[in-house]
Amino acid sequence: MLSIILCGFITIFSLGLLAVSLFSYAKYKTTKLLVVSLVFLVFLLKGVLMSLGLFYTTWGLPTANDAFMFLDVLILGFLFVVTLKR
Repeated sequence: MLSIILCGFITIFSLGLLAVSLFSYAKYKTTKLLVVSLVFLVFLLKGVLMSLGLFYTTWGLPTANDAFMFLDVLILGFLFVVTLKR
């Protein structure tokens, strides 16, 4: 159950952070923000694949590991702080 909640949180949180970073990139047009947006996009894709892997185990996707998902949440938070810093 915890895996499902964490996968959903990572997916939704990374989607929100991707939107914020893309809006920032549209405003400031810096390469740094574009790279940060790409990082958030990768996290979004990872979250979607992990979520699908939880429900469709026959696909052969890796199962989510709770410890690594907590680290992903921390990384997303750190990247968000870096995005807000000038």
